Amino acid sequence: MRSSGTGAMSPHLTALLGLGNWVVGIVLTGPSLPVLCLAQTIHTWEGALPRPSISAEPGTVIPPGRPVTFQCRGPVGVYVFRLEREDRTKYKDSYNVFQLGPSESEARFHIDSVSEDSAGSYRCIYYKLPGWSEHSDYLELRVKETSGDTDSPDTEPGSSAGTVPGTEASGFDAP
Repeated sequence: MRSSGTGAMSPHLTALLGLGNWVVGIVLTGPSLPVLCLAQTIHTWEGALPRPSISAEPGTVIPPGRPVTFQCRGPVGVYVFRLEREDRTKYKDSYNVFQLGPSESEARFHIDSVSEDSAGSYRCIYYKLPGWSEHSDYLELRVKETSGDTDSPDTEPGSSAGTVPGTEASGFDAP
């Protein structure tokens, strides 16, 4: 940086512009040296965006080796849904968001063959301007042999925190 001649520099912010998650500012570092600054901001807008819902097809108790599909739902205009596991850093993003009606959108996350490693608590979050939503409630996936017919998984009451129909959108590999 160059000095203003007095030995002291006095940076001044002369402009600030917010563009989505980006903030652009112009700083004067001397009498004739403007510097453009660019910074990214990440916001969770609690209360501003509705909480997403999460559900599982065919239910939350699945026999080993069988498939399960998580549905994450939110308002229209969602850019990306994220499925997260509790106590793990693993997550899966889906940009394949489908509009279900005039006020609802959905993304689907599929596990082809569940195992004991697939069991755990899952939740959804989505991104829609102006930022990330709050998290959905947790949905507990249990992997265990079912009594009787192994072709039909058990569905526990309350296994869905939202409604179920929709279109296949994205895969999710079991962590």
